[in-house]
Amino acid sequence: MTRQRAPSNFRQTDVARAIKAAKGSGLDIAKVEVDPRTAKITLVMKDDTSTEIEVNPFDEAPVIDPARKNRKAKRPCT
Repeated sequence: MTRQRAPSNFRQTDVARAIKAAKGSGLDIAKVEVDPRTAKITLVMKDDTSTEIEVNPFDEAPVIDPARKNRKAKRPCT
């Protein structure tokens, strides 16, 4: 006997449509929550009144440009 999956209650296109509609109306989305059992799609909006900012230390880390990388110059043999 083979095991069958339960039918999906939501599709990725449903989530994409919800996100597109929210962005189209000018809302800023913080995160998307999907309950697969009830097919409930919840869009959590950013709160402009909050002062808490998540800082990633790697956002400000210096990045070495490979084009400017100093290479040892070849010296002519004398």
